[in-house]
Amino acid sequence: MSADTVYRHFYRTLRLGAAELSDGGGPFGFDITTALEFDYLIERYQCDAIIETGCNAGDTTEYLARTYPHLTIVTCDVVDRYVELARRRVGFMPHTHVEKIDSPELIAKFRDQFRCPLYYLDAHWYDAWPLERELSLIENGVVCVDDFNIGHPRFGFDKYNDMECGPEMLGRFVDKIPHYYTNNPDAQHELPCLQPGRRGGKAYFAIGQQHDHLRHHRYFTRFETPRPVTA
Repeated sequence: MSADTVYRHFYRTLRLGAAELSDGGGPFGFDITTALEFDYLIERYQCDAIIETGCNAGDTTEYLARTYPHLTIVTCDVVDRYVELARRRVGFMPHTHVEKIDSPELIAKFRDQFRCPLYYLDAHWYDAWPLERELSLIENGVVCVDDFNIGHPRFGFDKYNDMECGPEMLGRFVDKIPHYYTNNPDAQHELPCLQPGRRGGKAYFAIGQQHDHLRHHRYFTRFETPRPVTA
C-alpha cells in the first residue's frame, strides 16, 4: 500500500481517545511511523487479519478498518462504553468484530481462524496485565507489543508492579521468541511523525513463520531475547 493511502486514512481518523490517553489518542497514539511499520508487515507477511487487544475509544480500530477493508479486523475491550463506541464507529463494516471480552479469551477464540494474523497487543491499562497470557496463546502470526521499553528516552513504556514491558518479560518466552525487533528511532520513514507528546516503544516478532521479513528493513532493530536468570 502506498504511503499516500496510509496518510489519507490516518489523519482523517477522529482522536476520540484524546480526553483519557496520555498520548492524546489517535491511531497508534498519533504516531504514523507505527502505521507505516504495520503496513510493511501486512504486505510482506500477507496477513489475513488484525487482532487488536484493548480498543479504548476505537481510534486505532477505525483506522485499521478503513485502511484494510480486505482484512478481518478483530478487537475487544472489557469496558462497556468503549465496546459500544467502537461498535458505533466500525460495526457497520462487515469485516469487523468488536467484542466485550478479556483479551486472552479473544485470542483463544480467533487465533485458529486465520493463516497469519497480525496481533496488536495493547491491553495494558488495568491492574490485571494480560500480556503473558496473550503471548502464551499465540502460536502463529506477527506480533506487535505496544508500550515496550526500547531503551530510548523519546519512547515510553509500561510497568506493572516489578515487571516492565520490556526484554525481561519476553525472556519468559525465549524458546518461542528467540529474538525480537523494536521500532528503530533513527529510521527514515516516508512520512514524518507529528506526535509532539508521548510515543510508545514497540516490540515486533513473528511466530511460526517461515521467513523473517523484519531483519533487513530500516524500520526495525534486532535483539536477542534474554534468557531468564536462574538462581
